[in-house]
Amino acid sequence: MFDITKVKAVLWDLDDTLYSRIAAARLTYPGMFRTHLYENRDDAFIEAAADFMINHLVRDSMIHESSFRKLFQVFPPNKEFRLADCQEYYFDHIHEFAVAGTEQVAVVKKLRSAGIKTAIVTNVAADRFEFQRNKIVAMGLTPLFDAIILSGEVGVHKPDRRVFDYATRLLDVSNDACVFVGDNPDADIVG
Repeated sequence: MFDITKVKAVLWDLDDTLYSRIAAARLTYPGMFRTHLYENRDDAFIEAAADFMINHLVRDSMIHESSFRKLFQVFPPNKEFRLADCQEYYFDHIHEFAVAGTEQVAVVKKLRSAGIKTAIVTNVAADRFEFQRNKIVAMGLTPLFDAIILSGEVGVHKPDRRVFDYATRLLDVSNDACVFVGDNPDADIVG
C-alpha cells in the first residue's frame, strides 16, 4: 500500500501537466500562419484558422501534416506549404507562449518547502533538446526543480522505466519514495 508520508520526491511531466501545450500552440499558430501559409489575410481569418487547427489536431501533434491537410480543406493557403518550415517556426516560437500553470507552480513550491525533491521528466527527441529547454527556461521553471531530465539525453523515453530509474538515482531517492505527476497514463505512468 502506498504511504504518502514516505514520499521523498515528485517527478513531473512537462507538456500538458506543468503547462497547457494546446494553449501555447494556439497562440503560436497566428504568427506561423502569417509567415508560412497566408499572405494578406485579416486577423479574423488568421484567428479562425488557428481555432480550426486546434480543434482538428491529429495524433496528439500540434504540427502534424494531417492537421494541416484538414486545415487546408477549409482555409486553403495562398503561399506554398512546406511542412518543415511550419515545424521549425513552431519549435522556434512556442516557448514564447508557454505559461506554467499557477496551481502547478504553487504545488511545486509547497513540496520543495516541505523538503520534497522535485524533477521534470519530459520526452524529447535527441535533436530537439533546445526546444524543451527553451520552454522550461521561458516559464521560469528551472529554479523550482532539483533536476530536469530530457529523455533523449538518457537514451530512452517514458514510459520506459529506465528514465524514471535515472531520475530517482539523480535525486538520490528510492523508486518507492517517489511519485510521478503526468497527464497521459500510457506515456507517463506505465513505466
